[in-house]
Amino acid sequence: MNSKSITKFCIFILTIFIAEIVSTIAKNYLNIHTGYKDPYHLTAIQMGIIVVIYYPIFTFLGSVAEMISKSFVKKTKSIFSGLPGIIVAFALGLLICFGIFLKLWHHINLLEVVWHKI
Repeated sequence: MNSKSITKFCIFILTIFIAEIVSTIAKNYLNIHTGYKDPYHLTAIQMGIIVVIYYPIFTFLGSVAEMISKSFVKKTKSIFSGLPGIIVAFALGLLICFGIFLKLWHHINLLEVVWHKI
């Protein structure tokens, strides 16, 4: 694998995570702030949210998320040249996504946990 294909792979993975974060936030908002208690209606609405979020992500928003990810990877690559820069950018992106998912799914603030460990 060359550097360009590794960069595309990393950008694609981060784009998927960004889409899932947006989807999770929308579904959590729906669960908390609507009057729907019927699991059948909620499931149908949440399935609609998934389509509404993921379809544009991989068409319109995919290019925006890709542009943001690509810019992030390029800036990191300029600090750490070549493949190490890609790896550092990808690791930082994964760490950021991990922290967001940890907060959304388990209500754990990674920064607070790390701060208390220091």
